[in-house]
Amino acid sequence: MRHIHFPGITPFAKGQEFQQNMVNANLDFKKMESKIRKQQKEIADSGHILNQYEQDFIQKVLSMKPFPTLLTFEFENVYTGGKQMKQDPQMQEKIKAYEKLGCSYYQLERGGQVTWHGKGQLTAYLIMDLKQFSNLTVRCFVDSVLLKGVQNLLKKNYNLDSYVNENPGVWMQPNDKKISSVGCNIQRAITSYGIGLNVNPDLKFLNTYTMCGLPDATATSLEELRPGKAESIKVVGEQFAKEVAKLLNISKIEHMDGSDFMKPEKTEQS
Repeated sequence: MRHIHFPGITPFAKGQEFQQNMVNANLDFKKMESKIRKQQKEIADSGHILNQYEQDFIQKVLSMKPFPTLLTFEFENVYTGGKQMKQDPQMQEKIKAYEKLGCSYYQLERGGQVTWHGKGQLTAYLIMDLKQFSNLTVRCFVDSVLLKGVQNLLKKNYNLDSYVNENPGVWMQPNDKKISSVGCNIQRAITSYGIGLNVNPDLKFLNTYTMCGLPDATATSLEELRPGKAESIKVVGEQFAKEVAKLLNISKIEHMDGSDFMKPEKTEQS
């Protein structure tokens, strides 16, 4: 599994662009793989047999399948909406309220409602092909990989007990506050988006809107629960990558610096 961490504060649009490029690469490979399998079947049905060189070449091409990749960010302050927010008649009023807090709003093609991302929060996007793993359904992916990964991270690194229920995200015991949000999108079995884990954000951004349709729900953070013990966003991202890899039964993680992949901004020459 590859873990690509983007240091510093990342513009939200840049993070979305990079994630989409990763998703497109996976979808393009699946399309090519499907064509190869179809042609292999047609050749076999016609009675022809590929020679060893041709067989080896095809296997080398198919072995180039993209690895499961975890992207971790600390974004600029933004609010994002899931698909169902498109139907909210009060959305424009809510967007104006977000802007008064200094936050932009982005409409996303993921599940869930409104979520905040920003400074002091780990945002982790997991891009992978569910078909690479036996019996890994969408529900299992969300509950047993994304959410369980957060829970294991909290328990193993900070001795914090948490729980999940019918309301999206990870909730803390015994105060019933929310520490992590979740939302994903699946396209031809390729996953995108993931989780937001509150490390040390300004909680005013999270406690100014209704989370999960629950008016009395409030947010918490690692810093609030373990003052002075919260690690950096980078380290927490590595902790999450470790737990996700274990849950997927992946033994090796390749950690990479996301700044090596970001295109530099174009500057005007005078």
